[in-house]
Amino acid sequence: MSLMESLESATIFSKVDMPMTSNTTKPLASLIRNCAIRNLLGTLKMDIEQVVYDSRKVNPNSLFVAIPGFKQDGTRFIHEALKKGATAIVTQVPLDQISGLGISSKGTTFICVERAREALAHISKEFYNNPSRKLQVTGITGTNGKTTTTYILENIFRLHQTPTGVIGSINYHFGDKEIPSSMTTPEAPDIDCMLNEMHEQGIGHCFLEVSSHSLALQRVQGIEFAVGVFTNFSQDHLDFHDSLEHYKSTKLSFFSDHQIQKHVMNIDDPVGQIITHYNAKERLTVGIDQRADVMAENYQTLPQGVRFQLKTPMGSRDIVTSLLGIHNVYNLITSAAAALIQGIPLDTVAEGLETMKNVAGRFESINCGQNFHVLVDYAHTDDALKNALNAARSLNPRNLIVVFGCGGDRDKGKRKLMGATALELADYSIITSDNPRSEDPDQIIRDIWEGVPLTSQINKDYELVPDRQSAIEKAIKFAQAGDLVLIAGKGHENYQILKDQTIHFDDCEVARSALKMRLSRD
Repeated sequence: MSLMESLESATIFSKVDMPMTSNTTKPLASLIRNCAIRNLLGTLKMDIEQVVYDSRKVNPNSLFVAIPGFKQDGTRFIHEALKKGATAIVTQVPLDQISGLGISSKGTTFICVERAREALAHISKEFYNNPSRKLQVTGITGTNGKTTTTYILENIFRLHQTPTGVIGSINYHFGDKEIPSSMTTPEAPDIDCMLNEMHEQGIGHCFLEVSSHSLALQRVQGIEFAVGVFTNFSQDHLDFHDSLEHYKSTKLSFFSDHQIQKHVMNIDDPVGQIITHYNAKERLTVGIDQRADVMAENYQTLPQGVRFQLKTPMGSRDIVTSLLGIHNVYNLITSAAAALIQGIPLDTVAEGLETMKNVAGRFESINCGQNFHVLVDYAHTDDALKNALNAARSLNPRNLIVVFGCGGDRDKGKRKLMGATALELADYSIITSDNPRSEDPDQIIRDIWEGVPLTSQINKDYELVPDRQSAIEKAIKFAQAGDLVLIAGKGHENYQILKDQTIHFDDCEVARSALKMRLSRD
């Protein structure tokens, strides 16, 4: 999800009204029993009422875990945690260095561990009574398709009258609670807190998006997964991972290094084929090109969706869905396999696929009565943009216009690739900003422009419009009857991260406003 996720969780997640306490206290000694402890200062004979990693959320009798990060080190906030009443501090900084910071140990227990993030995961599991053992957790990983897959699964299980929860990119929701999402996969205590609350509400299943960041930063360490799902693999997050190979090995570690009973994997993807060699109690393979357990055959594009034959070990069904594009066919059959492997009847699965509506910001249609299509999509990698443009092309527009950019402080290698993809597949491209963060928006656009073919002509095949609102408005003003405008990159996001501030910005809102303005003048 982001380069700075490892400590941005402490700064961004504080905006979320997340309950972080338990109804009971836990002995400190039991909380740290599975941690690799180097040494400690103080007593373990105390009760802990709260486990936190953000010093601003500390209450009296809290255990504060100081986790290292890219922006700031949690050690810097030990003073604040102590002032607010923390009685136990866990850090991977040697205690003699803590003493050198002038922190008094009087009445406070300091515990030095080998790896603070691993300790945080172990401690949260103990504090919340290992909630993943009490319900069925399905973890979905892959470069693209995680969010849509969780929502399709939620729809299938809802038809089966099975209460579920979802933790992912758009939000975290279960029962009557909806919590804004600050990152794809939150920190371990946040996950365990929500799983615990789901269990207390009688919710038996949770669909959890598992990002590569969460794997590298041990956020899902110790979670017992009923099912692990792999969607696909393509370049992304090379701002965080050292290389594409490291990114791949991190994704694979979900299946090799975690407790997962059953596997579902897309074997049209070479990485999915690797996963078939890992041990699992049960597995279902998914594919369109390769012979797999669950397949989509006779794929056919319709005016408002797609039709295909779903083939499974339990039988076959003809599926007609309003979701567009081959990438969504993969999402549908992957979800079908993940539901079938958990015992959901094939008829219910088929109904869930056919009744599934678009997910917010995923090929979302914006219709104000205009005579051309406007779609908003989260595509922010070259592979996702390719899928979105191909799906848009399947609607047979007169002209296909795309508005897109690349985020700042993120994988720079995909910028040229996205530029090349857009100019290859769209009739007209407007290159703009997308969360520039600390980078110069013009430089990001220049990086994208390097992927533009030499044969392409500015103002004929593409143009550069740094201001995203102006870019969207220009595309909608430019579109004619029968055209399609694809606004890619931000999807469901309702903010724009600039160098010195974060402002409200919603592609859907901007598009609707531009459409209403145009229609009022026509």
